[in-house]
Amino acid sequence: MKVVLTSTDLSLVQSAQIALDAHGIDLVLSDDNLVGLPSSPMTITIRNDADLERARVILQDLQRTPRPPWWEASWAARALLIVMIILALVVCGIT
Repeated sequence: MKVVLTSTDLSLVQSAQIALDAHGIDLVLSDDNLVGLPSSPMTITIRNDADLERARVILQDLQRTPRPPWWEASWAARALLIVMIILALVVCGIT
């Protein structure tokens, strides 16, 4: 058994699993239950070592999900609003 992919990118891991399954490559997906944690990588392992090179060729065309800019994060709008309110209070001399 050989590891062909280790990633915390759920979309990439699922795409790789679908692509390898579609080509009939038998695989093992590990750490599937920890994927909700950002630092928990998932690993795809090929059962048959003879399929290793074919799996690598299939996976080389997959693209990682780009990380969004920090200002598009779910917390960014709230943090910006809080900073603006604090600045307004400081400028108005209310604090």
